[in-house]
Amino acid sequence: MNQGLNYLYVLLGTITVSGVLVMDEEVLVLLCWVLFVGLAYTYGSHSINAMFEEKREKSYNELVTSYDFQEEALKVLINYHKLQVLVITEIKALCDFSKSEISRILEKRQSSFKHIIASQIEQKLSILADKESVVAAQVQETINSTVSSNVLGLFKTQDKQVGALKEKILAESMKQFETIAKG
Repeated sequence: MNQGLNYLYVLLGTITVSGVLVMDEEVLVLLCWVLFVGLAYTYGSHSINAMFEEKREKSYNELVTSYDFQEEALKVLINYHKLQVLVITEIKALCDFSKSEISRILEKRQSSFKHIIASQIEQKLSILADKESVVAAQVQETINSTVSSNVLGLFKTQDKQVGALKEKILAESMKQFETIAKG
């Protein structure tokens, strides 16, 4: 670069001396400007490059840190998702187990309840049958005593109509006894 500036100085000097370029204020400002840019580029380029390199390195580190953070966040999210799936699976298995256990317990309770109800119904039916037989015996006893007293009262009366009725009942009873004895 220094060699380029040297060539520029030689060229400007040659043009000025030969009279091609008139040295007035505008040309001097232009030459100062070119000289400033050339010197700034020559001597300031390293510090500007260092500044840009520093900013580039900082941006690179921030991007790498951001990438690492995203990678860690993705790992955490994947682990969270795995745990969530495992928890859901375990809850589903627990619900299925609970459902089957509840069904089993209900079936046992129902069969036990049916057995208890059946035995209670059987006991109550036997009590009813006993009471029915007692009532039937009492009714039979009452009917027998009533019929016996009525028949005895009928046979003790001395009325002619009752006497004919006695003869008729006696004849029918004898016929039935004879048919029973034959058969």
